[in-house]
Amino acid sequence: MRQSEPEVREWGGMDSKNALVIEDDDDIRRLLEVVLEQSGYTVESVATGKLGLERFDEVERTLITVDLGLPDIDGLELLRQIRPRTVATILVISARATQRDSDASVEAGADAFLTKPFKPREIREFLQEMDTE
Repeated sequence: MRQSEPEVREWGGMDSKNALVIEDDDDIRRLLEVVLEQSGYTVESVATGKLGLERFDEVERTLITVDLGLPDIDGLELLRQIRPRTVATILVISARATQRDSDASVEAGADAFLTKPFKPREIREFLQEMDTE
C-alpha cells in the first residue's frame, strides 16, 4: 500500500491554521514555534512589534500571539492597531502578571491572556479550546 502524500496547505487558505508570533525573547519565541507547529500551525515569528505590523497583513492569520513587553512598541498599542483589522484569535503572553494587565489586554483587543512563565501544555490546552469553538 502506497503512503499518500502529505497535504500541503497554502498560506491564507480557509482551512489552514497559521500563526504570527510577536515575541522578543528568543527562547520563548522558539518554544512557541515548536508547540504551534506540533499543533498543526504554519508559524511565522518576529522579534519586534514593527516587524509584527509589517508581516501582519501578508496572509490571513488564525492566531496571533503578542508579548506586551516588546522593545519598540508597547504590546497594548500593538493590540489596538491590529484588532480592528483581524478576526484572528489574539493571545497575549506576558511576564506582566497583574489582573490590571490582563484586563487592559482584553480591553485593547486580546481574546486571552497567559502569564510567563508558562508550560507548553497550557498553550496546547488553549489551542484545543480554540479548535472546539
